[in-house]
Amino acid sequence: MERLPPAWVVGPLLALRNAIDRVHDRMVPAQLPLVERTLGIIDTKAMAVVADLGVADRLADGPVGIAALAAATGSDADALERVLRYLVARRVFRRGRDGRYRNTRISARLVTRDPASMRSWARFYGASWHVAIWDELAHSVRTGDAAASVAFGRPFWTQLTEHDPAAGAAFDAAMADASRLQAALVTGQHDFSACHDVCDVGGGTGTLLAGILAAPPRLRGTLLDFPAVVAHADTTLRDAGVADRVTVVGGDFFASVPTGCDRYLLQAVVHDWDDESCVRILSNVREALPPGGRALVLEQELPTHDGWHLAKALDLEMLVDTGAGRERTRAEFDALFTRAGLRVTRRGALPVLTIFELAAA
Repeated sequence: MERLPPAWVVGPLLALRNAIDRVHDRMVPAQLPLVERTLGIIDTKAMAVVADLGVADRLADGPVGIAALAAATGSDADALERVLRYLVARRVFRRGRDGRYRNTRISARLVTRDPASMRSWARFYGASWHVAIWDELAHSVRTGDAAASVAFGRPFWTQLTEHDPAAGAAFDAAMADASRLQAALVTGQHDFSACHDVCDVGGGTGTLLAGILAAPPRLRGTLLDFPAVVAHADTTLRDAGVADRVTVVGGDFFASVPTGCDRYLLQAVVHDWDDESCVRILSNVREALPPGGRALVLEQELPTHDGWHLAKALDLEMLVDTGAGRERTRAEFDALFTRAGLRVTRRGALPVLTIFELAAA
């Protein structure tokens, strides 16, 4: 796993990037930054296409010329080169003086076998069914409701779990990519050596839980999610060699949370729901906490400044997918925790997420 810089380094770098962007926007005709802002779909679809084709996989062992690359991926050489020319300009790939293409540290994360691969994330984000949700953004802006309900005729989660298993699998794979990154961050920030049982609440197919269980040999896990989701967890847990230490529970965290665990994980769960729903989930976790137990909430923390931050983009993703879900500021998180009878014992700010360690109030 690539070592990430500490948050105190990332913050100033992000501020510098925002300052450079402001200078750029003031020094060129206003039409140019306006046009540039409208081209984001090209990034999304170009990244998805090269991920689908496995271009980075073909470059994993060294540079390859366009003719061989097109033949290996079943592509038109001219069209593929035009896409790669764009992505070279975006610093995703590199083109050598010999004309052959190479991976960069960014495109290396599109290699399937890379431990930190984000290939499934790129494929999910540019998938036609996901783009169809964004086509209905205007509905969300006018009503505050989920665009997904218009795109699919039903709620986001219902579509993925009951009506489109292929989309559900693509979403699960994308979340697994994010979970692998977060598992490394969580184990680096929180000591699980004294724990006995970790429950991953809304843990999907178990990637985060498997990453946490990888090191402590006596640590056991409980995986809770909707039955249709955990039905696909067996492969993940077996591949990680931890299946014999995990109890898989198909259930509903709005109804209850398994008891008997000394750590409860909620990764990217709180941002899916409105305040009342979040308080209900967190209250169930608080009721399950034993004396000395802790809950770890892993979320993006929405900054209060006006500059760019990933959480601001993910906040709109929550809007179009669920309508009620949202990213939150530190103060908004604190208010939710207080209402659920929880208090923050430690807050770990990392480059890509914040870990809130919680105890019963």
